[in-house]
Amino acid sequence: MDVLECTRNPGTSFHFELEQAIAPQDILGETVRFDIARLEGSMEADDLGNVTLEGTLRVRAHALCANCLRETWTDEEASFQETFLRDGDPEDDEIFAYSGHVIDLEKMVMSYAVLNLPMRFVCGPACPGIAEFQTADFSETSCQKETPGQRPFAALQELLGQQGEEKP
Repeated sequence: MDVLECTRNPGTSFHFELEQAIAPQDILGETVRFDIARLEGSMEADDLGNVTLEGTLRVRAHALCANCLRETWTDEEASFQETFLRDGDPEDDEIFAYSGHVIDLEKMVMSYAVLNLPMRFVCGPACPGIAEFQTADFSETSCQKETPGQRPFAALQELLGQQGEEKP
């Protein structure tokens, strides 16, 4: 975002509307994808050239439902107010910095989008995923059939059984 006009007129508020792409993010082993984020708000520079942005971020995030593993989405809306320091350290994760007359909003937009994600993505309150697990008959599943070689503690169980027999 070009802030040249804003920095030439410190103390004057300028309106902005723009779009920003967000790269897919790995969140606790799950990939979350984002549509194009939309930002709207105002910007104002101080006498030192630091620019404060205030506004609203809107974006749709896509991930898999935690219950049924189908693709689902959530719409996010977040208010923000951040100051971008002119000639600040771009490697410092505690601040937003810029140089020249262009502010790169990617780091800020990604931060607000990720911080506003739900704890779990669920496709809806009537998601059949939970109901399917609650009504399924697991007595015949292959993971519960006892076959020799699939019981790692079978030898220990036999040993404990033999010790119990030796007592008078």
